[in-house]
Amino acid sequence: MTAGRLDRSALRRPSAFALLLFTIAVARAAPGDLDPARFADQRLEVGERLHLLVIAPHPDDETLGAAGLMQRVQKHRGRVTVAYLTSGDGYLDGVELETGKLKPKAKDFVNYGEERLHEALRALQAISISQKSLFVFGFPDGGLLDLLTTYWSSKDGFMSPYTRDSRPPYPGSLDPATAYSGVALERELARLIIHINPQWIAVTGPWDIHPDHCAAFHFVVRALRRLNASNPKFDAPQVLAYTVHRPDWPGFSEGTALGPPPNVSCGSATWRSLDLSAAELEGKGRALDQYTSQMDIMAVLFRAFVRPNEVFAVYSSLPMEPPDACGRPLPAPVEPAPQAR
Repeated sequence: MTAGRLDRSALRRPSAFALLLFTIAVARAAPGDLDPARFADQRLEVGERLHLLVIAPHPDDETLGAAGLMQRVQKHRGRVTVAYLTSGDGYLDGVELETGKLKPKAKDFVNYGEERLHEALRALQAISISQKSLFVFGFPDGGLLDLLTTYWSSKDGFMSPYTRDSRPPYPGSLDPATAYSGVALERELARLIIHINPQWIAVTGPWDIHPDHCAAFHFVVRALRRLNASNPKFDAPQVLAYTVHRPDWPGFSEGTALGPPPNVSCGSATWRSLDLSAAELEGKGRALDQYTSQMDIMAVLFRAFVRPNEVFAVYSSLPMEPPDACGRPLPAPVEPAPQAR
């Protein structure tokens, strides 16, 4: 055992957030389980040679919500690109477990983010997605909602309370020199969208109760609407919203199909279900197994996503931005993002 590091098994415990989700979900008897009649005419159809961009607030979200979809796109000779808005470096319980320290230092959080990015690479490779299809933004874990609501302007610098950085600390990120702000994240998203030109974008939905997750949806919608306003010829990709965190979803009835999260309105979107083949389901489980740092903490939650289908809210046109994010009112952006080139 390395000096200064405790035995991981001695610290193996769920985070408060994961424990809360587990307790509520079990108590409610898995209301997310599917009534087979509900999706009879609402199957998600994946066309040939589709280019899919999956936006993940943290490493593992893309696999939990869309590993089956990514495999299906590839099966139909399409392309998959994955973009991580944060590196998951602000997960205090995970860093404590990984380091054995009750008071981790800033460098410990950065090291943890690097570990999660390595896990993400292995997870994508497990379903045949290459490293060239992975983009890292390196924005602050636990800070995306703050960037959206309080630190939108580049004049108002944001510093991660975990890594103590005001810029991405990862050399492989898209722009390590970018100062954290909401407008900077919107600008980088717009540039990536222009660069890769996807036909579909899958991102966590605005009803997801994790602040980074609901904020991610807002950033994607803002980037798309900015591009649409600046270029009349811009062909906006179709948006699919997936869910990771809800207090009453996905439930824990192993092997049963999922329905939409209960008590959620998806607005102008339509719920669609993607039925997974045995090979796609096995691939999803194999990819999730690569996230060992997260399996140590929330394996039960991870396994709850290994189901015979995935559920998406599919928008037929460019979504409107919701008026609030995780209950926070949204002030109007005070600084326009420069037009993406």
